[in-house]
Amino acid sequence: MGYKPSVGLRLVVVIKNVPMEITEALDSHTFSFHIKGISGTGKTTLALEFMRIFPGESTGVYLSTRVSPDKLYEQFPWSKSCIHQENILDANTSLGQQTKEEYLFQYVDKPGFLRDLYSRVLEVKVKHSIIIVDSIDTLKSNLRIPLDDLSVERDILDLADRVKSNVIFISEFAEENRLDYLVDGVVRLEREFVNERLVRKLYIEKVRGMIIENPVYLFTLKDGRFTCFEKGIQINLIPAKLPEIEKKKGLKIPTLIPELDKILNGGFEGGTLNIFEVGEMVGMSHTYILVPIFLNFVRQGFPFFSIPSKGLFSDDVVKRGSSPSLKETLTSSLDEEYLRCLKKYFYVAYSAKNRVEDVETYNTYIIKGEDYTEDLNNFIEFAHKILDEAQVDTMFISIACDTLEYLYGIKEITKIIQSWIYEIRKINGILTMFQFGHETLKLQTHLATTYFKLENMGGNIVFYGEFPKTKMYITGLNISKGHIQGNLIPIE
Repeated sequence: MGYKPSVGLRLVVVIKNVPMEITEALDSHTFSFHIKGISGTGKTTLALEFMRIFPGESTGVYLSTRVSPDKLYEQFPWSKSCIHQENILDANTSLGQQTKEEYLFQYVDKPGFLRDLYSRVLEVKVKHSIIIVDSIDTLKSNLRIPLDDLSVERDILDLADRVKSNVIFISEFAEENRLDYLVDGVVRLEREFVNERLVRKLYIEKVRGMIIENPVYLFTLKDGRFTCFEKGIQINLIPAKLPEIEKKKGLKIPTLIPELDKILNGGFEGGTLNIFEVGEMVGMSHTYILVPIFLNFVRQGFPFFSIPSKGLFSDDVVKRGSSPSLKETLTSSLDEEYLRCLKKYFYVAYSAKNRVEDVETYNTYIIKGEDYTEDLNNFIEFAHKILDEAQVDTMFISIACDTLEYLYGIKEITKIIQSWIYEIRKINGILTMFQFGHETLKLQTHLATTYFKLENMGGNIVFYGEFPKTKMYITGLNISKGHIQGNLIPIE
């Protein structure tokens, strides 16, 4: 597609339905996994995703003690492409309810069950075959086999070995049990509530013969699919251009991050204060939320003014953008129209104490850092000027609180911040203030229209709102030739 990502930017394909450790293990053809977890954690969804690991050739037998083929297809419509209806076997022992059309799996004892299973597996003539038993607990109950008797599991594993098939056992017990020692791999799924919000985690407890590089993954069940996330910012390289930006000048200015605009009921509104609290382990990754917002604001013709974090407040960093690799990312991925808008509408502030050379990508603005009243008055005068030039009634101002503290000291910092908020509201500005977790200063959130948090959870940067209150989201970027779009993926 002619686009080369910048050096230093960690690229991760977010649509990674199954962790790499599991994919590589199942490639051996005769690997066995035990997926365990309480009801509702996503075990069935994950097991069905195993059928899609090897496109065009992977299929198998799905033995269900829960649902009929029709109900399975209704719940997981996408599964039709990876498992045939005749290979969905209903292990309900109530023979009076079974019909031929539903391809129900009829048996009355273990020998009969194994014969029928072996016969059906032999009909699956593909390179990568999988037997899924969902769940082994209920199957053993139906066969009147004690839970501590592993004979049926051993028989299924022996059958799978003879026909060169992988085996997936699903059980409702999250604690360690004897089956864990029998199989080659163990995966545990959990759902937790962090700050009253749902978080889903996959734990890889065992993969025989392999080093487990990442033992914990965050995941979501959005749209009935199992999607896990590698550590780091989730970045998708999109081969085609994303939709053209529709320039809007109205009451609310859209961020063009779909999930965020839903949360904001259309976008940010002039005269508002919007707080982003950045956790201690997030670092400069918060800029990946900010970058798409300011890019889309300037593309819509609205000025953007940034006073970045003091960690970025230097000649070297300002020349490169709001993060160490950002300028290279911008210049290598944005089209000429984007770059033109950046030069016209985007301003980065820096201290008069730091000497910054001229930059071609955007404008720079000097803050003296001696008298905050003088600096604020100069900025307001400057803001009126660029608003008149752009012929719009609002602009976006992003301020890192640690920089104000760095410039003016801690003594009157609360008064200084309140003064910025008051004056920016008077010019109908959209003010976003970034507060960092290690700071002693705490912004007065009762003054804010919105209040969002960014935290590092298991190596992923998660985003959520305190008000409006939202679910957890995994943060990411979609990058195509000529366009960068923010991405918030809900954990559901």
